[in-house]
Amino acid sequence: MMDKAENKILVNGPNSGCYVKSAGNLYREVINGEQTDGQFSLIESIIEPGQGGPFHTHANEQESFLVLNGTLTIFDGSDRYDATPGTFVFCPPGTLRGFRNETDERVKVLILYTPPGIEKMIQMEGEVLNSAEDFNFEATEQSLTCPRLNKAFGIVEDSRPLP
Repeated sequence: MMDKAENKILVNGPNSGCYVKSAGNLYREVINGEQTDGQFSLIESIIEPGQGGPFHTHANEQESFLVLNGTLTIFDGSDRYDATPGTFVFCPPGTLRGFRNETDERVKVLILYTPPGIEKMIQMEGEVLNSAEDFNFEATEQSLTCPRLNKAFGIVEDSRPLP
């Protein structure tokens, strides 16, 4: 927890944070909810070709994406958007969304959660790694799945496939 009386900044280096392999993607916890006194969490994600997240809604938090490298296709149920580097996508609670890397290059994206908490689900569901170099993607992994712990974290997966 942050001590507001001290008024100190927090600096997390480029390789800090926990690395987690989950649902075919690599996640790095840039900053977690405990470090922000429950305000937000920020996750960096590497999304392999063909991978992403199926249609789902978040009941408890806003989920926002900032694409850093590559093109991430975002779906909102009726429309699709090709999010290129610099594109920011804001998903309020309760909105249907899905995403997929439809290219043959890795996509790198920052995901902001307000309030935080999803980073805990990713850690509980996935495999914690020592570094990004330990991430090995196997093409046999099931594509576009949500973690088993979804309901406990207020996420509801929609059964419709992404177009």
